[in-house]
Amino acid sequence: MACWYELTSVRISPFCELARWVLERSGIAYKEAGHAPIWNVPFTWLAARTVNVPAARTPDAALEAQPLLEYIDARARDSDKLYPSDPELRREVDSLVKSFFADLAIAVRLYAYANMLPNSAVTGALMTDRAPWWEVAFVRMFYPAQAWAMRKVLLITPASTEKARLDILSAFRTISARLQPGQRYLVGGILTAADLTFAAVTAPITLPPEYGAPFPKLSDLPPEMRTTALSVQQSLAGQLALGIYRDHRKPAYQFEATSPSAGERLSDRLSRWFAEVAANPRLLRAGFAALRRLRPVWKFGKTAIVTRYADVVEILNRDQDFTIAEINAANMDRISGPFILGMDRSAQYDREAAAIRSVVQPGDLDRIRRIVRSAARDLIDAARPNGRIDVCGNYCRIVAAQVVAEYLGVPGPTGHILMQWMRSLFWDVFENRGNDAIVNRAGANAAAELRAYLTALIAQRKRDPAGDDLLTRLIRAQTLDDDGVRRNITGIVVGAIDTTVTATAQAFDELLRNPSALDRARSAAKAGDALLLESCCYEALRFHPQTPALLRRSHAETVLSSGARIPANVDVLPLTLSAMFDAQAFPDPGRFLPGRAIDRYLHFGYGMHICYGRLINGVQIPELIGALLLEPNLRRASGRFRRVMYEGPFPDRLVVEFGK
Repeated sequence: MACWYELTSVRISPFCELARWVLERSGIAYKEAGHAPIWNVPFTWLAARTVNVPAARTPDAALEAQPLLEYIDARARDSDKLYPSDPELRREVDSLVKSFFADLAIAVRLYAYANMLPNSAVTGALMTDRAPWWEVAFVRMFYPAQAWAMRKVLLITPASTEKARLDILSAFRTISARLQPGQRYLVGGILTAADLTFAAVTAPITLPPEYGAPFPKLSDLPPEMRTTALSVQQSLAGQLALGIYRDHRKPAYQFEATSPSAGERLSDRLSRWFAEVAANPRLLRAGFAALRRLRPVWKFGKTAIVTRYADVVEILNRDQDFTIAEINAANMDRISGPFILGMDRSAQYDREAAAIRSVVQPGDLDRIRRIVRSAARDLIDAARPNGRIDVCGNYCRIVAAQVVAEYLGVPGPTGHILMQWMRSLFWDVFENRGNDAIVNRAGANAAAELRAYLTALIAQRKRDPAGDDLLTRLIRAQTLDDDGVRRNITGIVVGAIDTTVTATAQAFDELLRNPSALDRARSAAKAGDALLLESCCYEALRFHPQTPALLRRSHAETVLSSGARIPANVDVLPLTLSAMFDAQAFPDPGRFLPGRAIDRYLHFGYGMHICYGRLINGVQIPELIGALLLEPNLRRASGRFRRVMYEGPFPDRLVVEFGK
């Protein structure tokens, strides 16, 4: 299951609207379970121990609307943040948001319900939008009881209604007084949390057509409320709120189109569950050990499985006898066009591989280390108040996306949209050997969106090539045309996020399984011993590598140095997981032994098509794990998050706790 956020809501509620707006603006996938007012209470209590809506469940926290706003902002990249970094502006935004939630929102809610509850035909339907059928039936049959209960809960009386109306008009006068004609935002000339909060909580009285749920029309309002609504709409503050809706209340993209998980059926989930069980590394290690002893090269049908280290390395080195174009070329061509991971030796391969290598500079790894350290520290700091962090979706994926944005030069429309594109494309190109139609469709949609985005981005960078990221360097070098730049940067970024997430999560999970290994890695992190920490991470990853097998095609019958024969025209599976438990290459393979030679590990392949990002991940993985290991009392979360949860082939959620 995808790492979706979940909202338990009353769809018409402005607080729920604000939550939807913030999630959609960031490109964060979420599911919303709607309920009727009052009927929501048991559901919000189960979700987040609150009677209020929305109750938002994130990967590692349960929050109401205002904390959700702060939670998402703390994990957003700088260009997407709604809270300014300037301390003075931040204080002003915080003050306005607090005031809107505590006073204005409550007055608007009371006034709107007081005026609309008598209109059962309109209000009853709006209150039950997407609610369970039995809630809809009860509200329809017993609407007077529902309205009576809401008046009691909200303390609606003629006096409170009039006070709410006066408070609303006063608030709009106050906000209007601080605005200049044509001013678009409340603070600092930029869109902030204050703008979104003001626009959302006043929507029941400004009635923006872009509201994210069914809403009454001006003609549905009773005369007195219509007069009030027209008054606030025509004020400077009302025009600002409507302008914010008009300019910014647009979903960043349609998540369902680019996520394989969005279209999953029960049968798909069951098949993925069986695949996850079958891919259990402990079962695989036992089975591969038997093969190494009994049938080190096992041929069946049109497939040959290779299990011993020397044979695996030889196959990966003999790239003219064991080729990759038949495996990857068609998929790479489909999403972006030719890329070196789908090419065998050729003039085009040599030219484009050289072009990519030529723009890499000696100081790049230090720069990547700085990016990772800064982003990891910020995310851990943001998680510290809850003492919980999701290592996959709220940590590794965000940091890896930051590296793609800052170093590779491809930020995406938002960080979350970039992450979804990369996951869908990687899934389709490298993990969809069964040609699943849902995965194909999501990959094709993501590829089309990424192609359009990169085409525009490359044109913009050509006009202003002042940056120092990999994309801008490729453009400046002029060794590739625009299409060549787009094809190659696509191939590079597709594997740059989820490879890191999978490797880091699975290595960290193995450390959590082995207390002595965890202590050894923690000691290395605390001592600042980067080499020992890297060794600990790679050794942990050996027990559960992100790529347990590779795939090649044989062209002719081939005899390996060991004497084993590989038939012609078969798929060859060099089992890297098995190879790294071959005692000839890894003595005492069942033990966790840091200090083994780093270049013997096969985590990122071997030979001509060794992973382009292996050196980057050699920095990222230890930095990500090391930053977590410095937290006191680090432990695996209890309950349903105790184990790694997967989305298809990808680790999607691994929650750990730290501190008291």
